Amino acid sequence: MLKFFYPLLLLLLLSGSALTAQDIFNVRIGTFQDVKADDFVDLQEMGFVYGLPREGQLTDVYLGNYSSRDRAATVTEQLQARGFRNAAPFALPAGVAEPATYVQIALRGKGRSLDWRSLERAGKLFVDARDGVTKVLTGPYPNAEAANEALAGIRTLGYGDAFVRTAVPGKLIPIGVFETGIKKPLIPIELRQIGSPDSPATDASTAPAPPPAPTPAPAPDTTETVAATTAVAIQPPPAPAATPHLAATQPGLPPIDVKTKRHSAAELQRVLKEKGYYDGSIDGYYGEGTRSAYQEAWNKLPELRKYRLLAASEDVATGTLLSWPEIAVVTTVADELAAGMTNTVREEELAEARDELFNATAALPAADATRARTWESTVWENLNDWAVQDPLHARILTALRVSYYQAQARLEAMYLQRGMSAIAARDLATATLQNLLGAPLDRFL
Repeated sequence: MLKFFYPLLLLLLLSGSALTAQDIFNVRIGTFQDVKADDFVDLQEMGFVYGLPREGQLTDVYLGNYSSRDRAATVTEQLQARGFRNAAPFALPAGVAEPATYVQIALRGKGRSLDWRSLERAGKLFVDARDGVTKVLTGPYPNAEAANEALAGIRTLGYGDAFVRTAVPGKLIPIGVFETGIKKPLIPIELRQIGSPDSPATDASTAPAPPPAPTPAPAPDTTETVAATTAVAIQPPPAPAATPHLAATQPGLPPIDVKTKRHSAAELQRVLKEKGYYDGSIDGYYGEGTRSAYQEAWNKLPELRKYRLLAASEDVATGTLLSWPEIAVVTTVADELAAGMTNTVREEELAEARDELFNATAALPAADATRARTWESTVWENLNDWAVQDPLHARILTALRVSYYQAQARLEAMYLQRGMSAIAARDLATATLQNLLGAPLDRFL
């Protein structure tokens, strides 16, 4: 009997692993202005409605999640029949991202409402939605022990069935104002009377009239007295605050040599050529043509402008890796791509290992090098699939491509200066970028 049991057990384990590695599917309904989930109440029977904010008051609205592509395609057809002509399915690909620890506090079936105001008392909320079943989680916690400590308090809020579980952060939906409809209270502004900063504002209709001005004394009758005049200097209005500026380069950065043929330079040339800044051949050599094309794109490319401004506003210590202009921009783009789904626990773990990578003087072990290359190819493949779904996605990806490959070329130059081979330098540069971007880009694994 046992000879049949062990193969069966192995089969079940393998089946379970395959299930957890499956893709999940969502449907993008469209982009709308000044909306909330309640505006789509008629669609909630089809899945969980959630939104990801864009610039201004625009929101990308989605339905999810679905365990099969066919189910997502059916929902897409239903949406299009209801007039949402831009509805389109997309996949959140299965990957190797590490799960994090959460507390599940609620479970609702299709069509049942959630009391978000009550749920928010437990902490930051996420939803694990699948085929009409909505599970509400809070977290993440650094480990199971911390989650169990929080669990006791959560149960006192009335969630006696809450329990600790793990989930892959990139598969969860972060809950915000769009879903809950709950806006945070504004901080009241206490108005003061002009000239009396310590007294409360008084209604003009009930304020006492000011005392009458004293009658001026008559001027002396003399022609010898000349009234003194005081010159009042007219001060120019204050100059507007300067827009923070982040230069493409800065003193002390490792120079990128022109003699080494590298993949990063070829990819940078390719995207610069696509955007009309580079007219040379894609040869992989970071020469003067590539350098000047990158400099021009840095200053003029619309897709980069937003991220340059955001990066310039960050307070980062000079002389560190994060102060490199291309690194500052690529991490800023990655943060936007995370869409609020960054695994903060993993982010902290990666930060602890960063200095060792940055200061490395020897090639990576073969397994680490392979892992970094696999991460890079997987992320770019999934990002490219994501970018074709929406013109806005394509613009964000352009900013990422330019800053990523420039950063990779700069990092390779640094490792080459330490006497490493071109292959070892590329592997270390890729591993460093994985360390910097791994947490925010986990959702694309």
